[in-house]
Amino acid sequence: MIRVLGICGSPVKEGNTDAFLEEVVNSVKGQEVRAKTINISRLNINDCLQCSFCIAKQTEDRFCRQQDDMLAIYPQVIDADVLVFASPVYLHRMSGYLARFMDRLVALYNGKKYNRALRDKIGVALAVGWYRNAGLETTLLSITSGMLTLGIIPVGGFPGLGGTSVSSKNGCGVFDPSVRLGVLEDEIGLRTGKDTLKHAIELAKIFKAGKEAISSGWESGLMC
Repeated sequence: MIRVLGICGSPVKEGNTDAFLEEVVNSVKGQEVRAKTINISRLNINDCLQCSFCIAKQTEDRFCRQQDDMLAIYPQVIDADVLVFASPVYLHRMSGYLARFMDRLVALYNGKKYNRALRDKIGVALAVGWYRNAGLETTLLSITSGMLTLGIIPVGGFPGLGGTSVSSKNGCGVFDPSVRLGVLEDEIGLRTGKDTLKHAIELAKIFKAGKEAISSGWESGLMC
């Protein structure tokens, strides 16, 4: 069983980023994949205080000094095999909501108890923009840089760093009041996200099988 956790960093309730993430994640749900999504903008998540609590005092039951909604999310992140980070374009980078969330994941990187807990997890970056070629790739790059720093293995899409979609028709920036969720009309964009996540699932299966084979080898004495 591969577990996928999608994280949406858009403050727009049931907006284009939510829709893009849901479409992508739902495309892989099945007998071998369990998936869910979270919109973090509606949760109480504080900024990282850089207090070093997680480095010096972290315990199995206390991930962080701060008692906020991240405490319920940490176990879900640890349990996931694939993490999908979705953000609207904010000044050619990920949103502040998603940046704050990723900053707080340092507790699973430098933590006394949960040290390098994100290592070997597969990561997918998704970005939604109003215009085509207006910050989508740099937003993916900001997410990918965060994943690399945390030890998450990012999966690139074709032909970019992940999945991208535009919310205006053809990415031309023309507003149509009759269209609420323009990303659902961006067939190419939806395909980039779905193909990237499909690749991530394949890699997660390979990693799991490889680890099981290595573990079996050590136990049987075949590896020494």
